[in-house]
Order: sequence, then structure tokens, then C-alpha cells
Amino acid sequence: MDKDLVVKDISQIDLKQSFFHYTNKSNLDSILKNGLEPRIGENSLHVEKTPKVFFVEGEKGIVVIMDVWLRWLTSKSSTNKFIYWLGTFYMKIPFCIKSIPNNIVRKNLKSQKKRNKVYEKMKYILENSIFLILDLEENIDFDYNDIDEVKDTYYESFLKLLYPNDSNIKDRRMEYWNMHAYSNRIVDPKKISLLKESNNDNANDILVNIIERNLKYIQDNHEFLYEYYIYIKDSMKRCSFRYG
Repeated sequence: MDKDLVVKDISQIDLKQSFFHYTNKSNLDSILKNGLEPRIGENSLHVEKTPKVFFVEGEKGIVVIMDVWLRWLTSKSSTNKFIYWLGTFYMKIPFCIKSIPNNIVRKNLKSQKKRNKVYEKMKYILENSIFLILDLEENIDFDYNDIDEVKDTYYESFLKLLYPNDSNIKDRRMEYWNMHAYSNRIVDPKKISLLKESNNDNANDILVNIIERNLKYIQDNHEFLYEYYIYIKDSMKRCSFRYG
């Protein structure tokens, strides 16, 4: 492991006010050398106007963004980039019939087959990912009043299908679970450390532990993340049965 890498155990940090970003483990060497570089991700094409580094605030931010990601990935009718672009373009048209994309999303969200595929995909992503802690300062690295461009792109009834229940969709400002640094701003390597829990940096294991510490809240408020947790626990049981 790189000698310049700062590692922090989850027990040593403020879980309410720390800033977190997750990424593939293979990106760590590049991040330590060049910093976190702003990007427009594949799922943000035609929505985000400028490259940014995204992050969440606090343990609750991790919980909410994971639930939203599970919903977002399940809601997509196709992984084809052109079809995705068409859908985004259609919803930007002032006179679009809103019930069409809304009904498609509702149908996808109810599909257990789609949900299970997304849980499998998310499990693979997170088992190959790590959480980074970002030492960011308000008005230097980011602004709490910056705009959530997803809110600027999609209409309210669509966002209600994907955003958390307590999200203020009418307020265009970004929220604690979907924050970003200033546009085109690199997060310096000196502001980045690796999150571990009991000497384990696996993002999926850390997420499972966070879920278990907040299980009742998640069960009551974040249906997809709770179901993902059940999926993970069942996967562990199947592995134990197979190899035990």
C-alpha cells in the first residue's frame, strides 16, 4: 500500500459530518497521484452540465445515496446510451406527456427480476470499491447552495419516484446525500484518506455494517437498500451452505 496513503478507521471519525466518496479500488493509485478528477459519469450524461466530483455528507448520506442508486439503476429501461439520451431529451420537452416515463419507471421499480439484477450488479461494484474520506471546506471546495442539476433537468413527479421521501424537490439546491465540489475542481490528494472498519476497506462490507447499525431506520424508510441488505445476507448464507 502507498506510503503516502492516510487510513482512518470509521470509529475515529465524525460519522455525521465527514464527507465520503466511493470508487473502484483500481483507481486508488491514480487518485493518490493526481487527486480526484471531476467527471461527468455515464449515468449523468445529458444531465450534468459540467464535470464535478460527487460526495455525500455523513453516514446517513451513504445510506440515502445507495438507496437512490438502487432505484435509479432499476428504473432504467435500457442500458443503451442512445435510448437513455432519447428518454432524457424527451423529459426536457415542456409539452412531454409525463405519465409515459413515469409509468415506465413505476413498472421497472416493481419488477423483482430487475431489482435482483441490480442488486447483483451493485454487489459486484461495491465488492470492488472503497470509501474515501474527503477533507473538504465550505466556500473553498464546495458551496452548500450549489445547484442539483438533476432537479433542474427532470420534473417533480418523476423525481418523487427516485428521490428520498424527505427530499425537498422544489428546492434546487443540492442535498447532503448528493453533493459535489465546485465544477472542474480537482480534489487534492492531501485532502483524501481511505476509510476502513476493523482493518477492512471493502465498501460492501462497510455498507452492510452501516445498514446493521441503522437497520430499523432503513427498513422503515429505504425499501431498496433494505432489500439489498436481505439479498446480501441471503448470498452469504448460500455461500456458507455451499462451502461449509
